[in-house]
Amino acid sequence: MAEGLFYHQALRALTAKKVRFVVVGGVAVNLQGVPRFTADLDVAIPIDGDTLQAAAQALLGIGLVSRIPIQVEQLADIATVQAWIDDRNLRALTYQDRDNPLRQVDLLLATTVPYDEIERDAETMQAGDLEIRVASVGVLIRMKTGTGRAQDASDVDALRRVQELDL
Repeated sequence: MAEGLFYHQALRALTAKKVRFVVVGGVAVNLQGVPRFTADLDVAIPIDGDTLQAAAQALLGIGLVSRIPIQVEQLADIATVQAWIDDRNLRALTYQDRDNPLRQVDLLLATTVPYDEIERDAETMQAGDLEIRVASVGVLIRMKTGTGRAQDASDVDALRRVQELDL
């Protein structure tokens, strides 16, 4: 991952703010050995006010804005965030560059695998000069199984082949 790449810029910003996160989604699938196109960066984070605020500040600092109208201060109120998840089915906070929509980071709020499990099973990988946590093949399979999305089903098949090679 070259330092000028958007992914590296976003990962560096999150790391600099000491955000606990694990890379998931298409970028994690790529890093686990399955080549496929993905534009956005998906990261799982723990749902706590300090982490949510630090992540939002990191992304705002690299020119991304929330797709929904929220203030960073609102993220400190976990009851509000939980209501967004429960009542509005908000699964991710999306931060995007208004001038380049391919520069997008999804902060996953609700995942099929609890964050603690994602983090516990994550692998540490080198991304340029950064050490990042990346979801394990097994966790990615669990996260992508049964979603009803064709891309996820394809990812699961490819990840299972990677898993068989590792046995």
